[in-house]
Amino acid sequence: MINRKIRIILQARTSSKRLPAKVLLPIGGIPLAILCAKRLSSHGHELILATSDSPSDDYLSKLAIDSGIKIFRNELDDVLTRYINCSQDMADEDLIIRVTADNPLPDGDFIEKILTYFYTLDQDYLGTSSPDDGLPYGLSAEIFSLKALRRHGLESTDNFSREHVTVSMRNELGIKGIIPRNLFFYNDYSHLRVTIDTLEDYLFIAGVFSNIPCPEKISWRYLIEKISGNNHKENKIQLRNDFISQKCDLTLGTAQFGNKYGITNQYGCPDDVELCKILSIAQNAGIIYLDTARAYGIAESRLGKLLKKPSSFRIITKIQPFIDISEKPSTNEINNFIDSSVFRSCLELKRDYIDVVMIHRFSDLIQWYDVILNRLIYHIENGVIGKIGVSVYDPEEAIFCLKDKRIKHIQIPFNLLDYRWFNAEFLDNVKMRTDVAIHARSVFLQGLILNQSSFWPSWLKNSEMIVDEINNFVSYYKRKGKTDLCISYVRSFPWISSLVIGVDNANQLQEIIKHFSENPLSENERNSIQTKFQNLPERLFNPSKW
Repeated sequence: MINRKIRIILQARTSSKRLPAKVLLPIGGIPLAILCAKRLSSHGHELILATSDSPSDDYLSKLAIDSGIKIFRNELDDVLTRYINCSQDMADEDLIIRVTADNPLPDGDFIEKILTYFYTLDQDYLGTSSPDDGLPYGLSAEIFSLKALRRHGLESTDNFSREHVTVSMRNELGIKGIIPRNLFFYNDYSHLRVTIDTLEDYLFIAGVFSNIPCPEKISWRYLIEKISGNNHKENKIQLRNDFISQKCDLTLGTAQFGNKYGITNQYGCPDDVELCKILSIAQNAGIIYLDTARAYGIAESRLGKLLKKPSSFRIITKIQPFIDISEKPSTNEINNFIDSSVFRSCLELKRDYIDVVMIHRFSDLIQWYDVILNRLIYHIENGVIGKIGVSVYDPEEAIFCLKDKRIKHIQIPFNLLDYRWFNAEFLDNVKMRTDVAIHARSVFLQGLILNQSSFWPSWLKNSEMIVDEINNFVSYYKRKGKTDLCISYVRSFPWISSLVIGVDNANQLQEIIKHFSENPLSENERNSIQTKFQNLPERLFNPSKW
């Protein structure tokens, strides 16, 4: 084995937006950044606290120096350059361990465990990525070679990559760059949240470290056991879903890649050149999921053809609707139908594993309920698919799915006109199923909300008034247009984990991505919209009934 120098670089700044100066807040009587540094360096690896050269970080730097911690100061916004300059004295084969000062649980033992596994691999990057690794959100670290850092430093030109350092490394390796499940635990702890990003996070983590004599030495394993143990119910366990309202991601819908989709679509399907641009923009923006289906024409085959290998995207697809099946099929016939659909998706997508396979029509699920779910479980057990999902149309269907623990992914139609989802029973079931990802489609109601009343169904008599009210909300809440209003409204709901949005061209996607950097609506703003549109006919929410 090559004798590689190892350096832990602890990234910290005082100018955090959601919880200013959080790295200075005391945990167990020790400022957070200092506690992180002491825990991470407990096995003797060199550690440097890398902060900015902004005056706002002068006190943090002094505090670190007074605590015997090496510091390095460089640009505030270009964190990637900070890492490169902080490691100029190292050789290409040497290793950097990247950690951040808002995650106090990782310690020297945690770092050693990841390093040991990294040495078994023939690659230049490895990192945690909750929930895929089964670890709590915030129990995290990344390892990469200087060779990889320097190469990607030259290739990464967008602001997002410069700020988040390892975006292109992770994209390049995809799932191979994520530590495997069961490396640390046999149980799945990805529902836990152990980072500090909000005041609620801080109060929770401060409680976890309370009454611990030596917080810099306590094992990370003990802390996880304390958080998850039944004897610590007084500590409110923060679930990963609690964070979704702050960091709601975008899933790229692909219906437009195989069919002309949406009543306002003026472009048709993008050609291969345009589709490659769309996928490249999506990848550079950090979009994780592509949402497709057997019923989306040639969408799957186009993705299989044009996606670079390996691809960092995770795939959600839907099995073929049960149209061409006999009236009273046997169990074998249903199993064969499902197998055919799943394996055809694998073939078209050029993948041997699909992250989420969904039942496209709820009516199919109801008709052959256990037979369908049991066959999909069979494919999970054989490593072909990751999770089972269902696409639903109304709260009653969603409630049914939420009551079945085999179903881990639900897609619903949801937008600022659709009041049906404030159903109390639905929301109660959502609260009980924190393991379920809920994706919202039809955010623009197939483009209807973005257009003038002339595009709306002729049977809807008050369409002009609805359009006027939408425009009024855009102006009153100082949003950047109707697209921004629609996205910020859906993002404001903490139980929605992602918005499924399709585009016709690359420019549309760039505009959509910009809106995800805006703040979601406040609760009061959201409630005003809910009140205004609570008496619309339900027929409006289902385009098939227009």
